[in-house]
Amino acid sequence: MELIYIGDKFYHESGTTMSPIYDIHGGRSDWGFVQIALQNGESVHIRPATNAERIPYENKLKSIKERKE
Repeated sequence: MELIYIGDKFYHESGTTMSPIYDIHGGRSDWGFVQIALQNGESVHIRPATNAERIPYENKLKSIKERKE
């Protein structure tokens, strides 16, 4: 399992619509999936997202916040 960590603010500020972790292809993940993978003997690799990788998530969060206003 290859994941990027984008930050807890995305989870909290989106009202739990977003996750702090995503797979490297942009699929939403969560800590529960990480636990299941580890229990199944899978390796889990998590790294901080690069600035370039964060841009689409920042845009998505901005869009979510604008809809709530």
